Amino acid sequence: MRRLEPIDHLILYKDTNYNSFFPSAVKRTDGQFVLGFRQAPDRRRTEEKISHIDPSSRAMLLASADGEVWDAEPAVLYDDYLCGVQDPCLNQLRDGTLFATFFMWKVFEQEDVPEKQSGDKPIFGKWIGRRKDAHSIRSTDGGRTWDTPIPIPVDGAIRGNSVELGDWSILTPLYSPETTRVNIARTEDRGRTWTEHAVIESCDGYTFEEPNLYRTPSGKLVAFIRTRNVSVQPTADKPRSPLYTSESTDGGRTWSRPAARPYYSPSPFHALTLDSGHLLLTYGYRSSPFGIRAVVLDAECERWDEAEESVLRNDGLSLDIGYTSAIQLNNGRVLVTYYYYDESDVCRYIAGTMCRLSSLG
Repeated sequence: MRRLEPIDHLILYKDTNYNSFFPSAVKRTDGQFVLGFRQAPDRRRTEEKISHIDPSSRAMLLASADGEVWDAEPAVLYDDYLCGVQDPCLNQLRDGTLFATFFMWKVFEQEDVPEKQSGDKPIFGKWIGRRKDAHSIRSTDGGRTWDTPIPIPVDGAIRGNSVELGDWSILTPLYSPETTRVNIARTEDRGRTWTEHAVIESCDGYTFEEPNLYRTPSGKLVAFIRTRNVSVQPTADKPRSPLYTSESTDGGRTWSRPAARPYYSPSPFHALTLDSGHLLLTYGYRSSPFGIRAVVLDAECERWDEAEESVLRNDGLSLDIGYTSAIQLNNGRVLVTYYYYDESDVCRYIAGTMCRLSSLG
């Protein structure tokens, strides 16, 4: 089995007027690269802390010819006049279309909030954030222009990649903290219309969040699921946020009972198919020492006992880091992107760790 070794840590994009979070990077069919992320104003001038819900947040896009040098200034992927845009997730389809998903927050003054709902989030003790529908959006020119977003009428938010099946349909994973489960949506016309396709029920007392889908060479689907259980003190036998996986062999219609895996982090897991056929799993490590970690698995995700965890960095200042997204460059190296911050100004920025692949033993 192979493992990932860090070479250098990079700042891909930083603007101290904004906080930049939640990158999602893909390689285009022409060999170039794009990276989406959420950008929001730095409100520390008026507030004591940073919020991940903001009515002015928007989806941004960086481009790179080689994955090493990126645009100095991002372009707007999508900005909404009335809502904050959250978690843009990029996918490269076989026909060259860039396919992205995101969801939105509507922020109310406390006195203007409609009837209270279970998913409402307080913001700075002044406002209330309410999650809006998830959407899909497409670009046929490499990300220069995007069509009108289409609502996905399935309950939940999205942070995680979709999968394209052999019949050209697309499955997208959603999660709802209120129902604790994963909902799978399906489109057969490139995101013009959506239907509810399947459900992965949570288990073992965990809430399921921010799933990422992966399609193996055999056609099996694997869902990598972030979990949460805040009702118990974590132990070695029952960590608070272990990775759970669920599998489907019938195109996502039915799924196996989710199983716990020997990796944990209250941050989502990203899956990338390497040129070698192996699967690279990356994630933010949100326990001390905070940082970024990775595991190289076999292509069918069956030989977990052969994998070895790599520590890419462990100098994070708190758990507010991570949300990885990896790409393999044309020279064979791997760039793992994520959001990070340091002591100089605590501005959240898009960072990356350049890595090489090596063999064990």
